[in-house]
Amino acid sequence: MTQPLSKDRKVIEQMFDDIAPHYDFLNHFLSFNIDRRWRKKLENKVKQSGAKTVLDLACGTGDVSRGLSSIGMRVTGMDLSGKMLEIAEAKSVGYDINYIKGSADAIPFNDNKFDAVSVSFGIRNFDHRKECIDEIYRVIKPGGMLAILEFTIPKNRLWKWVYTLYFLHFLPAIGKMISKQNKAYNYLPKSTLEFPHREVFCEELIKGKFSNVNYTSLTGGVACVYIGVK
Repeated sequence: MTQPLSKDRKVIEQMFDDIAPHYDFLNHFLSFNIDRRWRKKLENKVKQSGAKTVLDLACGTGDVSRGLSSIGMRVTGMDLSGKMLEIAEAKSVGYDINYIKGSADAIPFNDNKFDAVSVSFGIRNFDHRKECIDEIYRVIKPGGMLAILEFTIPKNRLWKWVYTLYFLHFLPAIGKMISKQNKAYNYLPKSTLEFPHREVFCEELIKGKFSNVNYTSLTGGVACVYIGVK
């Protein structure tokens, strides 16, 4: 039986520290630049909610943080990886964004602090996901939005076959060749395969007290935007 992936906080932090210098290039290159459109979908969902203050969890190098800031929101970006945050800060000169280091299972803010919380390609990495969802719920204001962008597995059988062939074999090889890091780009497809299917994850959000939970599939089901309201 395959052993579950380790999502220990220190393991995840070190992995993303290691790939930080190549993270942006590989994100765009390996997704054929489609990831930019996916992030824009997430940003538009948050914009439609009317949010003014946003916590961008697992913010990485700050692409979504900057996107939300550019449409007038006050953004706090939070990530485990110090190296990712260094790049985010360097790329965010001129933006009114506060970046902090932290973990989603212990968010260092008071209850009902933010109008919205966004998470892009990060929630599948959260250890103790239930506790993280509880923490996210706690810091959102009543009526506020949770918006999550995450990889998924296509439902169409042919597209699923093509996608998993690329995702399990070609993507890790290219990622390792460019970043010189083998672990991270083997972890990516495996963590996606381990992540709950759409409806199952929606049930997790509902159990976490979120209402009006729904998802929108992107690019034939390669990714999804999940929405919940406190």
